[in-house]
Amino acid sequence: MNQALANAAVIGASILTVVFLVPQIVKLIRSGDSAGVSATWPAFGFVTNVGWLAYMISQGFWAAVVAPFVTFISYGVILWALARNGRSLRVSYVWGVAWTGLLVAITMLAGWSAFGVFLGFSYGVQLAPSIWSAYQTADPSGISPGTWWIGTAEALLWGYFGWFHADVGIVTFGIVGVVASSLLLIRYYSTRRQLHMAT
Repeated sequence: MNQALANAAVIGASILTVVFLVPQIVKLIRSGDSAGVSATWPAFGFVTNVGWLAYMISQGFWAAVVAPFVTFISYGVILWALARNGRSLRVSYVWGVAWTGLLVAITMLAGWSAFGVFLGFSYGVQLAPSIWSAYQTADPSGISPGTWWIGTAEALLWGYFGWFHADVGIVTFGIVGVVASSLLLIRYYSTRRQLHMAT
């Protein structure tokens, strides 16, 4: 029974991971509005999901491989959409290269287990630019709440899958994901409410 739940969790989490960025991509392309959307966030996300792909393969979690593969492509599309909307990505690329160097160094020096735990915590680093940008923007209208609702559900399912397999890295990812997504949803809806009350 528990194995069946874990299998269902990884399937559900993978599906949500694949669609996680779709609302944000659609909003960026349709509206051209990127207010409150960090350009560094997708650069970190691109690199981190390549790391998750390597980690899932190294641990033999074959059912979970599709999600990071599709997600790193999706982060690439977000970078393209931001550039299309006139955002400069030069600094984001520098951060992405630096992040790549750090992830490679940790893997070489500490091994895959430590790398997995670091990846779990690094989800907070990956989402920190989004949170920072949203809270520094008076009206973060470019944020897609659908992305962060999906992110909350996705993180819960990955957290359960990680708990079942006693994988600290994936559990950490789940916890960090729920907290970060919640912070972005709180910011988005609180500013909507303030703007509504002001009109």
